[in-house]
Amino acid sequence: MIPYPTVEDASVALGRNLTWFETVWFDYSATKSNFHVYCHTILVLFLVFSLAPFPLVIVEWTGWFDQFKIQKKVKYSLSDMFQCYKEVMKLFLLVVGTLQIVSYPSIQMVGIRSGLPLPSLMEIVAQLVVYFLIEDYTNYWIHRWMHCKWGYEKIHRIHHEYTSPIGYASPYAHWAEILILGIPTFLGPAIAPGHIMTFWLWISLRQFEAIETHSGYDFPWSVTKLIPFYGGPEYHDYHHYVGGQSQSNFASVFTYCDYIYGTDKGYRIHKKLLHHQIKEEAEEKRFCTALRALGSIMILIVIGIIGFTYYAVVVVNYGPALLIGGVDSLLSVLVLAFFHFLLIMLLWSYFSVVVTDPGGVPTGWRPELDIEKSEGNQALIGEASVGDSSSHGVRYCRKCNQYKPPRSHHCSVCGRCILKMDHHCVWVVNCVGANNYKSFLLFLFYTFLETTVVAVSLLPIFLVFFSDGDGDITVSPGSLAASFVAFVLNIAFALSVLGFLIMHIMLVARNTTTIEAYEKHTVNWPYNVGRKTNFEQVFGSDKMYWFVPLYTEDDKKKLPALGGLDFTSRSESETEPLQSL
Repeated sequence: MIPYPTVEDASVALGRNLTWFETVWFDYSATKSNFHVYCHTILVLFLVFSLAPFPLVIVEWTGWFDQFKIQKKVKYSLSDMFQCYKEVMKLFLLVVGTLQIVSYPSIQMVGIRSGLPLPSLMEIVAQLVVYFLIEDYTNYWIHRWMHCKWGYEKIHRIHHEYTSPIGYASPYAHWAEILILGIPTFLGPAIAPGHIMTFWLWISLRQFEAIETHSGYDFPWSVTKLIPFYGGPEYHDYHHYVGGQSQSNFASVFTYCDYIYGTDKGYRIHKKLLHHQIKEEAEEKRFCTALRALGSIMILIVIGIIGFTYYAVVVVNYGPALLIGGVDSLLSVLVLAFFHFLLIMLLWSYFSVVVTDPGGVPTGWRPELDIEKSEGNQALIGEASVGDSSSHGVRYCRKCNQYKPPRSHHCSVCGRCILKMDHHCVWVVNCVGANNYKSFLLFLFYTFLETTVVAVSLLPIFLVFFSDGDGDITVSPGSLAASFVAFVLNIAFALSVLGFLIMHIMLVARNTTTIEAYEKHTVNWPYNVGRKTNFEQVFGSDKMYWFVPLYTEDDKKKLPALGGLDFTSRSESETEPLQSL
């Protein structure tokens, strides 16, 4: 309570006129007791705890600033953040609010005042600097103690439940930790007591700082980046990311204690590794971008080669031969009919590979584990590995931040996990996976047949090119050159595609993919269930559909392996070694 009945009396006592702020403060607090004024601390903390983190909720929910998110793979829903806020409010009502009330005698004892005059700006700044330095140093040692075995297991582990912190999680902690960390917060005002308004400003700024360092976002425009030795969100986020094993970055506000006592070494090593990783990812991204650009060109190249071959076979040679009559016309009809049939099947298969989604992991997919038959599977989920595709354990993709079904792999070019991934093919600008592997094999098959037919049909013209006399040459030099180039291209493609076709026939016979074949050389392969079943898991069981890039609805229902999520496997005792190709 201010011991002056009127503003004029206060001016006389101070020997000067009151400032506008002092007049407002007098009008508001003159008739209120000191205890009543101090209880406003509860309202100040409630507003800070509730309103200050709210913009970060909007940022997390909308994803507008995801480029500045530190742990980009972690995403919190509105319900997650609201649940955190509810827990914080429980602690606030039961611990923080109660603590403010019972601590009033200590406020009186240290001499924090609420009357006039109000402190000057220089006094406020000087006291705040002292408060921050004292709190930072004492908080460092308390925080470090909380990471000892007993302190962490009994108290501090609650706060580390958020390995990727959010604003509302800054005061989320064990009730004992809130009481203990209140000591360094109050120590500064106890050593250098000031006005209650300075005290309110101090606890507000301290909470603003804690909310920012727990925000999970490193905004480049933050004014705190101008403060020397300031830790910030990225610095403290590392501490939460490492969790209970962390022996780094204990600093509350400034980083000088971590530097002096050597508790930032892990962080500095992490920064170097992260810089190297970012550099590698940037190079990988450029490479993948180049592959995608190349793939678009490759489609044009394929169409160009087909168009050039069509010109050489149909327009230059066998089309005009239809008009000659006799055996030559009959032969031309047979060649052109076979050529066009294979060309249609080739193009059908090719564009089926191009436009068909190879198969991605469904959103929210999780492995199904029989808890009753296999105890401890919940622990297995928690310890998901990034192991190989033959593993029956739980697999997890760190890049997609999701579980990986068996036999799936992450494609850096596509930027996602592909079901039963074979490889990424630049010729089709797509991954070859569970849904388009059959189309890819048929594309190889029809390409080999088509290029072989073209090479055989153009062989007589190719031989004429090397004849000594001019009597055998019945076409123009340009047409002869086109036929020669078409023959060379097609014989080269026929030989190269034949090698790929043989390799993939062997892979289908063993029920494996290109990636799996070069991952495994000596381990038992659980998915080799016999050549007939292996073949049907790629081509289906209906013989009428074996040579077209389609499946019957009945096959899709009977053969879940076609979808790339569920595969038949034998017991370990029946598995056979997967030999190197």
